Amino acid sequence: MARETVLRQQVYEQIKHDIITCKLSPGEPLSENQFLDRFKVSKTPIREALTSLVQDGLVEYTPNRGFMVTPISVSDIQEIFEARIFFETELFRLAVKKISDAEIEDLEKQSRVDGEAKSADYAEKFLESNRKFHTALAAAGGNQRLLWYYDTLMNEAQRLFYMDISHHSKEFQWGHGHEGIINALRSRDEIAGVTVIRAALEDARKRVLGI
Repeated sequence: MARETVLRQQVYEQIKHDIITCKLSPGEPLSENQFLDRFKVSKTPIREALTSLVQDGLVEYTPNRGFMVTPISVSDIQEIFEARIFFETELFRLAVKKISDAEIEDLEKQSRVDGEAKSADYAEKFLESNRKFHTALAAAGGNQRLLWYYDTLMNEAQRLFYMDISHHSKEFQWGHGHEGIINALRSRDEIAGVTVIRAALEDARKRVLGI
């Protein structure tokens, strides 16, 4: 039983990774059969992993048609950014009152990404660093329920980040833009932090939508 649980988790994590990084494209059909040779497992852990991804909102299931990667529409993009603005500004308001100087230093370190920006794996390092930064900032607020909802939202948001990079690969400017958030945390300036977050997310929204 323990081995089956480990196998299911490994399959789940890898398929999830491929969806978030857009190696499996929005709207792409999925089946247990396509993963059999890759993972060298039976259909059961694959089906269980896909079912878990349905619960995460990254996969859709339709009777008689099966599984597919959840598509992303313009409306979805708008909603994801609206949700991020809501969560990240409110989580910042909680964090700025509770975060320690040591935690702020850790956030600053988290924003640094090692490696060559033109290398093949840099995008993944960059976006993983970005996610860890925002998750750590959210955790500093001390509300575990909000953190759980926010983590689920970030699964969807990460796909938009990869779409942004792939669509604007030539002009994409590498940089998290976290300096303003860190400065606002250091000065305990709630208004400045919220303003920075709103501006950064609005810029990202426009870029993803091609506005």
